[in-house]
Amino acid sequence: MKAVRQAVIDIGSNTVRLVVYAGLPRAPMPIYNEKSRVKLGACLAGDGVIDKATMKKALAALARFETLARAMKVDTMRVVATAATREAKNGGELVEKAAALGIRVDVLDGDAEATAAGLGILSDNPHANGYVGDLGGGSLELIRIADGKLGRRVSLPLGTLRHDILNGKTTKQITQMLRDDIAGAMGKTDFPIETGLPFYMIGGSWRTFARLHMHHTGYPLTILSNYEMPADAPEMMMAVVNDKDALNRSNVLAAGRISALPGANALLAGIVGLLKPCKLVTSIYGLREGLLFEQLTPAERQQDPLIAAARFEGERLGRFPFHGDALAQWIAPVFAGQSPDDARLCRAACLLSDSVWNVNPEYRADHALDLALDGSWPGVNASDRAVIAAALWTVHAGKRTLPEMLTALAKPGALAQAVIWGLAIRLAHRLDGGTGGALADSRIDGDGATLRLHLSGSAIRLQSNSVQRRLQALGEALGYKQSEITG
Repeated sequence: MKAVRQAVIDIGSNTVRLVVYAGLPRAPMPIYNEKSRVKLGACLAGDGVIDKATMKKALAALARFETLARAMKVDTMRVVATAATREAKNGGELVEKAAALGIRVDVLDGDAEATAAGLGILSDNPHANGYVGDLGGGSLELIRIADGKLGRRVSLPLGTLRHDILNGKTTKQITQMLRDDIAGAMGKTDFPIETGLPFYMIGGSWRTFARLHMHHTGYPLTILSNYEMPADAPEMMMAVVNDKDALNRSNVLAAGRISALPGANALLAGIVGLLKPCKLVTSIYGLREGLLFEQLTPAERQQDPLIAAARFEGERLGRFPFHGDALAQWIAPVFAGQSPDDARLCRAACLLSDSVWNVNPEYRADHALDLALDGSWPGVNASDRAVIAAALWTVHAGKRTLPEMLTALAKPGALAQAVIWGLAIRLAHRLDGGTGGALADSRIDGDGATLRLHLSGSAIRLQSNSVQRRLQALGEALGYKQSEITG
């Protein structure tokens, strides 16, 4: 799959936003993100007409963003508009004036908007089974997803700019309102409710809520992607969310998001009452990523986004001709029988294991840790990040004692396994200097008592005391009584 540069300009109800992505189409990485707070959707609570000043501001943002995208030499560009433009009485005027500037705008209907949101979640979590909620300024989309496919979906006029309707309502009343609105839009049985499934949250206001929850609970990371909260979080945080002075003093939320937070939280609590999910999952993927995912072939959609992203970055940052996949195959016999999920994370660690070589040796382990924890990796949660980080830390630090932060993010058994992956990768790097040149002429296995490194061909000349020491360290971690090199 060839690397490309793609742009999406999203004309939403609150903002007009440009995001430019680079990398592989299956795992696009944002390299530029800018928004203009236009608030086109403000008209939806009034006469339904976009005023001249707002129209002018939106067109100026469009012109700037289109010019920026062209300057960044994007291969593709998509410009879409959602609820505010499609519902405003003069939304068509905005589209026409954009066309006069040479910018073609696709106005998405509610179903297309919901489809893109659902595909955005599937692009990040291909095996997700649950419900998606996309809360924008003008509308709320709810989508059922399972088995990599979209199920029933509905678009409701309950965006953050319309949350006055929630004032004075209890959570039970909001839940009933949702039931009534869904029935009015689709019929009582056309959007079946299945309880006990994850609820994936898209939208700036819900991400703001997740950030506040992180702060409130002392969570050690600030990565919002796939951040999980208990289903009762909206009710538990209700008092905090409605204390505007405390929110301003916290210094963890964007000032422009605070006013919309109470309504967004009240709506989320109502959705919890409706769906009774097992957990809430925050997503940084949504409509824009869904539009890109929609363009992929069926075969491309089947690729694991984490592995695609790690392979791309590993090849880009490595010293020698890339051999991360061969490295994963080389250490695999030592870990025969591990689960597919473990094998996936182990492969990601192999793909990224040579990505910090240009850092001062004293700090490589720290940078490897940061790469795993803070990188823009799709398809992983906090535990997955910590496990990959543990493996990469071990590769470069050579120690089995991990930073304390990791123990707060993943279970001890998962981290212990990752350390052993790291020791195996560390052995391979020392054997051939990280070139991958010896992998074809060597293999590693054990017979229950002894861990053996078998060398043949030119690899026989690569024996050394340091290779023996790393083999022994791996053998001890695996529980072997002794280790030896043959060949």
